[in-house]
Amino acid sequence: MSITYQLSIIAEDDPYPKYKWLRDNDPAHYSERENVWVLTRYEDVSNAFRDWKTWSSNRRGNLLNDMPERVGKTLGTMDPPDHAFARGLVNKAFTPKTVADLHTKVKSLAASLSSAARAKGTIEFVADISAPFNAAILGAMFGVPDEDFIRLRHWLDDFFLREEAQPGEETKQQIAMRHLRNYLDELVEKRLAQGEDDLLTAMIRAEEDGRHLSREQVVVTTMTFLVAGFESTNNLFTNLTHALARHPNLYRQVKANTDLIGAFVEEGMRWDAAAQGFVRTPSHDVTLHGKVIPEDSQVLLHIGSANRDERQFENADVFDIRRDTKRHLGMGQGIHFCVGAPLGRNMAYTLFEELLGVSENWQIDLAQATRVTTPNFRGFSRLPLRLA
Repeated sequence: MSITYQLSIIAEDDPYPKYKWLRDNDPAHYSERENVWVLTRYEDVSNAFRDWKTWSSNRRGNLLNDMPERVGKTLGTMDPPDHAFARGLVNKAFTPKTVADLHTKVKSLAASLSSAARAKGTIEFVADISAPFNAAILGAMFGVPDEDFIRLRHWLDDFFLREEAQPGEETKQQIAMRHLRNYLDELVEKRLAQGEDDLLTAMIRAEEDGRHLSREQVVVTTMTFLVAGFESTNNLFTNLTHALARHPNLYRQVKANTDLIGAFVEEGMRWDAAAQGFVRTPSHDVTLHGKVIPEDSQVLLHIGSANRDERQFENADVFDIRRDTKRHLGMGQGIHFCVGAPLGRNMAYTLFEELLGVSENWQIDLAQATRVTTPNFRGFSRLPLRLA
């Protein structure tokens, strides 16, 4: 048996046996087909996330085949010292108070969406729960009206696509980025003229030693927040829903004791990570597992595989709600640890508490489900769910 990594693996129903083969047989794997190196063991992925001097985000970005327009302009595509400055300003805007102030809206919206879903009985989870939930919360943070956010949604989805364009045409990703930039540039213009009580205004006003984020940085950082926030939480929610429906005993366990919801969410992040991997680029040749990864190569740090590495997690393929998940990489690690992690966790804990409170059992229709096909995120773009 021999496996060559393909971007399409991520959308398979169960790619994890292939990841295991790579961990055991070719942990520093070069895919000639995709022109990318893939690191699949926990230790290698964790070390690379923490060693930004060797594994750069700034050279080629953090997404597979990243666009030059993004590189060096977002938190995820910067190295220190630029990253430290930008992250410091973003942290001043994205405070614990920001998350705390949103909790009332998160709780109220989760309750109303859950109640409507229970009354309906059979829903399409993404359209009826995840998308409006994300749109309302992220929109409230950045001052994007709900109706605008839903309109922007297909550009958020297309942002991560990696498709070849026809001669003389733009790719879907390029079109998505152009439309998002235009929309957010207009929104920044409005906030410059008249600030609001939102994160966009806070980023514009954030200051350190007389320095501010440039207008371009505010636009691109906001775009990254919206895109990554929507995709990561949407896929997290669908993967957690899928896990509950697949494991009736788990559903009953969490239903009986909602204090376990936090542990359920954390183990879900490990077991079927929404963000399956991010790119780094070595600043010099790196020898790993008997192979030389050349300087400036595109290297995928595979979170999805690392989180299932038996060298780090005993019985890693088992969804174990009692597991110590502190070491999972579902939110990244190192200087690029997810800025939105506290909000994402709050949204997940609250949503599933409300959904479990209005239902007695869940059934998903996998025959009618559709998986996300982007090369970085794993989840569902359509997931029919019956609540009873």
